[in-house]
Amino acid sequence: MADAELKTKVEELIAANSVLLFMKGTPDAPRCGFSMRVVQVLDAMDVEYGAIDVLPALQPLREVTAEIADWQTFPQLYANGELVGGADLVEELFESGELAETLGVEQPQSAPEAAPPAQSPPLQIE
Repeated sequence: MADAELKTKVEELIAANSVLLFMKGTPDAPRCGFSMRVVQVLDAMDVEYGAIDVLPALQPLREVTAEIADWQTFPQLYANGELVGGADLVEELFESGELAETLGVEQPQSAPEAAPPAQSPPLQIE
């Protein structure tokens, strides 16, 4: 069973922040690639968000979030008091435009497509 005091504090933080990211590290210094990916999405959307570094209390926070939203891995993005998901879900929702709708912001222009690779001349067989 999760620590009741910590659970109450987490619920208060989720309620107090329209967008809240539980992540490993901080937005300026993510400590895992998944957290970095979510930060990049949020930064691309130019959305204000709160961030909590879970590393100092990783296991107790896992227990709390498992009770709150049945989700134990980090990062976890919450919007308007509801769990949006982890890195893969956040990226999928970003690409579909659903994340912008959920966050109440405008969908940023998609990144320009990469130029096709330069064609090499065919190899000559002699």
